[in-house]
Amino acid sequence: MIWTALVLGALLLSLGRPLPAAAAPGDVIADVATPEGPSPAGLWPKGIATDGQYLYYLDWGGSVLHRINPPPPGASDATGHIDIPITSAPRGVMTIAYDAGRDLFWAVSGDGRTIYLLSKTGTATQQFMIDTVNGLPGNCKDSCSSEVKIAYDRSDDTIWYSPDTTARVYHFQSTGDVQGNGILVAATPYVDVDVAPNEMARECAGYSYVSGIATGGSDLFFANSSCPYYFEYSKTGLKVAVIAQPLPAAGGLGCDNVNYPVSVIWEWDGWANHIYAVEQPRAGACVYGG
Repeated sequence: MIWTALVLGALLLSLGRPLPAAAAPGDVIADVATPEGPSPAGLWPKGIATDGQYLYYLDWGGSVLHRINPPPPGASDATGHIDIPITSAPRGVMTIAYDAGRDLFWAVSGDGRTIYLLSKTGTATQQFMIDTVNGLPGNCKDSCSSEVKIAYDRSDDTIWYSPDTTARVYHFQSTGDVQGNGILVAATPYVDVDVAPNEMARECAGYSYVSGIATGGSDLFFANSSCPYYFEYSKTGLKVAVIAQPLPAAGGLGCDNVNYPVSVIWEWDGWANHIYAVEQPRAGACVYGG
């Protein structure tokens, strides 16, 4: 462990990026303040993604794609900020996930129903619709919020779809049926996070639900906004790891193994308008996401 820390520290210093002391999974590697300021109560932003060169983020159901430079380790203000208007998404965009193969973002509409491919210049092209009445088996195990988080899975070209604070995360093919509706992946149509022994409630004061999602290697990363941990799950619902973190409630998540010598999860805390890079435990794990 000491040798690993020394090696990572040397790598970061060689890049002009000193590693925070005693960095380990769950530690905050970078904290960047975004320039938009506090958001209206209840409309905290959720969408974040990286293409390895820039960070992109959204307002709640936003019509603007914000872009900034990845920050250095430690706390800093955003640099390189530009605003890119989003077109052809009449209900705005809630969350995004980067697809490196297409060099585009997957995006979900502000009402949680329309799945787009979104270009870096802001053009949204509809791919399919989610039938929120008949297309989500079990109705999210409670009720399905229109505030939806998504993640792109490059390993099989699929989309993970998670209405906010749901115990059931759905898994869709990247193309719809002839009517333009989403098609669940037959072998793994969903993952549950409230089924023993893989529930979150033991760590999260009795709550098992997902408020943020990212793909990472063969697994998924989940945030629970009531909990000081984030979670790694297999794509069949096995809880693989629980990682403590000193952060407030998270909104959107993104996986990144490019911008730092350690792999990180980007967490968009729209309550405070801060974006955090949090170390995650598996080097190179983001290859199957963006």
